[in-house]
Amino acid sequence: MIAPLLTFGFEVIGDEVNLSGKITSTTLTDEGGIINVVSDNEIYGKTWLTYNIDLDNPNSVNQGSFQGRATAINNDGSRVSSTRQGVWSRDGYIYSFYSLDDVSDGNQYICITTMNVKDDSVEMKFYPK
Repeated sequence: MIAPLLTFGFEVIGDEVNLSGKITSTTLTDEGGIINVVSDNEIYGKTWLTYNIDLDNPNSVNQGSFQGRATAINNDGSRVSSTRQGVWSRDGYIYSFYSLDDVSDGNQYICITTMNVKDDSVEMKFYPK
């Protein structure tokens, strides 16, 4: 008997906010690590993000959870901040993050982030609630 091959995935549609950035530092710990990113966001302006990565999946060293923060200052000097939490996975040099972000201006986002640790590039797509 042959079992059917099932593929699971999801697609997020709707308005999106894009962000391109660079990894500015990486700190390794016994529990995981910290990745810091800086970018320029099309809505919020210059943005600083921190990913506190946990190696908390007992079945894989290539995935786990994370929490973090973001702070942004736009061109008129207004500041917002955000809490971030979600999961991550790694395939080679590529880390993928899926997070729920709660912003101080009342917005909430689903965020899909791809980091290439070989060239320190970061691409993010934010989808509003």
